[in-house]
Amino acid sequence: MDSKKLVTVGIGAAILAIALFNCAHVVPAGHVGVVKLFGAVRPEPLKPGFYVLNPLTSVYDFNVRFQSAGAQKAEGGTSDLQEVFEDLTLNYEYDAAYAPYLYNNFGGDGDIEAKFIIPALYESFKAVTSRYTAEELVTRRSAVSGDVVTVLTQKLAKYHILVSDINVQNFHFDPQFADAVRQKVVAGQNKLTAEQTLETARIQTDQRVVEAEGRAKASAIEAKALEEQGGDKFIALEAIKKWNGQLPAQWSGTAIPFLNLAMPK
Repeated sequence: MDSKKLVTVGIGAAILAIALFNCAHVVPAGHVGVVKLFGAVRPEPLKPGFYVLNPLTSVYDFNVRFQSAGAQKAEGGTSDLQEVFEDLTLNYEYDAAYAPYLYNNFGGDGDIEAKFIIPALYESFKAVTSRYTAEELVTRRSAVSGDVVTVLTQKLAKYHILVSDINVQNFHFDPQFADAVRQKVVAGQNKLTAEQTLETARIQTDQRVVEAEGRAKASAIEAKALEEQGGDKFIALEAIKKWNGQLPAQWSGTAIPFLNLAMPK
């Protein structure tokens, strides 16, 4: 093969390689391909994989993975007229089947997040906080999060965006109101402590009364027994209970203690 043919073959191979390169496209995992030809968008998306396409077409890789969008210092107002601020994080994904529709009408996935998702997140937070008092926002955090998800889902349904969940962090109130809330919490804790102390004292007093009543009843029983059994016999019985079993080495009188014996004269 002469040099001219070699050059011709080389040029042809290069053109073919360039054509194949322009025709080939790989849709990465977690994306679908949106195909455009002369400005028209095909209604069917391309699933992840390798494709050989018309070199006149272009492909936009639309991200359909789970994604996160954040709203910094979202502002709302409570039903008791308190301002509240919050940092929110939304987890969502696009319905892959509608990626061509979304791209054709609203742009790429990044454009949709900035234009629609984040503003809807701010609006949903404001709408939900107006249903609760400031105290309820704190004590019913899970209910607040659920309501925000519900409202946001309704707003984003027309964009075929699937809302997964939302993370609501610490609520931030006006400094003066936050201080008042803290004082209320402290006062409540102090009241609870005082009530517990009072209850403990009452229980202790009741216990002392019961013990005193018990002692009084025991004394009454002993007095009654003493009266019924005779004073001398009861005293002798008590002395026997306390006796260690040994007779005293010396004694005076005419009778040995505990024994009803008279001493010889």
